[in-house]
Amino acid sequence: MLSTLSLWLPVAYVVLFIWQAYRDEQFQWLWGSVLLWIGLGTLGARLLPGVLGITHFATLYTPHIYIAIASVFYFANDWQRMPAQNIWYGRSNSVFISLFAVSGLLMLLSFCTLAGLTLLSYPNSLSAYILPALLQMYLLEPVLWIGMQAILMALFFVHRAVIEKRPANVFSNKQLQGAFLITLLFQMIWVLVSLLAIRY
Repeated sequence: MLSTLSLWLPVAYVVLFIWQAYRDEQFQWLWGSVLLWIGLGTLGARLLPGVLGITHFATLYTPHIYIAIASVFYFANDWQRMPAQNIWYGRSNSVFISLFAVSGLLMLLSFCTLAGLTLLSYPNSLSAYILPALLQMYLLEPVLWIGMQAILMALFFVHRAVIEKRPANVFSNKQLQGAFLITLLFQMIWVLVSLLAIRY
């Protein structure tokens, strides 16, 4: 069941992103993701021929990488700061696209923060175990990654639209900082559980 879910969930993730990006005319973001997929797939094919490549399973298994990195086009074109306030908003017509871009970027920043902190202490302490656990989470656990992103999007929506009765594509600095800490906590818990599962 889980293996089937881990195969089909990335496909559903990509289809949903393409549909929403096309509907909201986020063509730069869409094509940026495609070019990253082609570029990283080609690079992988040169580094590990027969293992990585554009059509290989490992490359197709990680769409969140290409989509999160290419979201820089969304932030360059549609991300605005309200004057004299600590509030950011997405000019996009789609609330989903705004939530998707912000949650994806926060997840990526959390991963990079944890990986950077671990590399600073490498090879001391548990860093030699933490790095593989982080890479496993990012590259080999799409169900977990997409699930965490969906939870973060739901939290954003409930906080803004349900509790504060404001548009869900408006984000305060405190809300962004809190969400960043939540994603750090999610990822740290997963790494801790992975380390506890190691049998000596």
